[in-house]
Amino acid sequence: MLQNKYKVFFRRVSSISQDLAMQQSADAIYRKQYLSKEIVIIDEHAMSANKLSVVNRPNMMKIIHMIENNQVDIIYAFDRTRLFRDYYEANYFVSLCRKKEVQIIYTSTGNGHQQSTGNIVLEGVMNIVGDFEGKNIARRSEEARRRYPAQKLGYVKDKQTKQFHKDPIKRETLIHFFLDLSKVQTYIELEKLLKTYQKKLGTKKTQLLRVARDPFYAGYDLSKGKNKLSHVEPYLTLSEFSDLQDKNAIVEKYLEKDQHLQEQNIFQVNCGICGKSLIFHWDIVKGAAWYSCARKHPKIHIFAESLTSIIYCTLEQIVNHLDINRLLFDSSIYFRNIRQSFLHNLDILKKDKNQILQNIIMEDNTLLNWREHPLYEELSILEEKQEQLSAEILLKEELLLGNKQLSKLVKEYLNSTRNANPFFLSSILIQNLYIYPNEVNIEVNKFDYIQDIQTHFIFEGEDFQ
Repeated sequence: MLQNKYKVFFRRVSSISQDLAMQQSADAIYRKQYLSKEIVIIDEHAMSANKLSVVNRPNMMKIIHMIENNQVDIIYAFDRTRLFRDYYEANYFVSLCRKKEVQIIYTSTGNGHQQSTGNIVLEGVMNIVGDFEGKNIARRSEEARRRYPAQKLGYVKDKQTKQFHKDPIKRETLIHFFLDLSKVQTYIELEKLLKTYQKKLGTKKTQLLRVARDPFYAGYDLSKGKNKLSHVEPYLTLSEFSDLQDKNAIVEKYLEKDQHLQEQNIFQVNCGICGKSLIFHWDIVKGAAWYSCARKHPKIHIFAESLTSIIYCTLEQIVNHLDINRLLFDSSIYFRNIRQSFLHNLDILKKDKNQILQNIIMEDNTLLNWREHPLYEELSILEEKQEQLSAEILLKEELLLGNKQLSKLVKEYLNSTRNANPFFLSSILIQNLYIYPNEVNIEVNKFDYIQDIQTHFIFEGEDFQ
């Protein structure tokens, strides 16, 4: 049986301001050799290969999965520097391609460019060289940004002399920011300060925290010793900047509280009146997080902790009344019937493909121009249908496995109460959440398999306001 293998064209740019035109032009000559159905184009926009691991790059993981599933014949990429963060990732990729007999072709024709050799040792050496080169470029770029940034809050940059002068509009406000920051004693005072100056300076609180810890505002680069930046007009003396760093414990406490509140935003919550998503808010001073909506209707408001408690109570009721055995039994029967139907259709497709292949061979024994044969297009259509049917079988099987996984999660949940990953469990069991004044409406998945459950509960506490 023939298995479709694609020619994958991969391109990447590191920032939004860059475009793929050069890389598209470089691989155009190769794309012309194939039918559109033989090609898969995968582009990465604003994705840094130097900073991100492949596991955090969805499109690169897609390529790796395609290779592992024997779906790739050739990979076209611009050059080695466009692919991976370090030597280890590059070597893993080359080894995987070698194992699966996938050819790598680099489309760049620049000076000093070396084409893929297929030799694992030589490729490893070139990956090491590429790794060093990439790290050196990143290091030089970081040094340039540290000493000569494109822009800096509170500064005006002279493009001719590269001097950084205090912004006359924001100068006094920023001076007062540093002065008030030096008097902060608690993370609550810090939050109040940040709220005040984010409005005055027209920036974000995270940016102000970076400013507070940036030696650039003292006219120094402290990454390697004390390097005075003579082109910077400082807001602080080095001693004043050092005193501000003594506030790091307060800043860390602030960031910890901020993260704790933001992590409460784990559910997709809708307004029961207008149907739109509720807006998540948090306040470090109050130590609270909540959802709200006020789009031309009475205000909807619920604390995140209260909503979480309500969902926990709901999950308790659902898992105690879920008929797992019936769910798995029905799922198994459904999958078996679907699979039999799909396999029957696959068998018909295989016979049709074999007949077309025989016709092609009988008409042209040389097979030199088999891609140009009129029946090749028909063969491609049949192979595409075959892949779709195979994917459907896998999808139905995943649904069955999902139900089995649900059974396992429920058992774990019942055995260890709320410590068995209730957030993941809620994503399986709860379909929608609607918040009304004084009421939470929860739409439940698998409701046909929930028996004798109470449908209304009263939640006591300061849950709605």
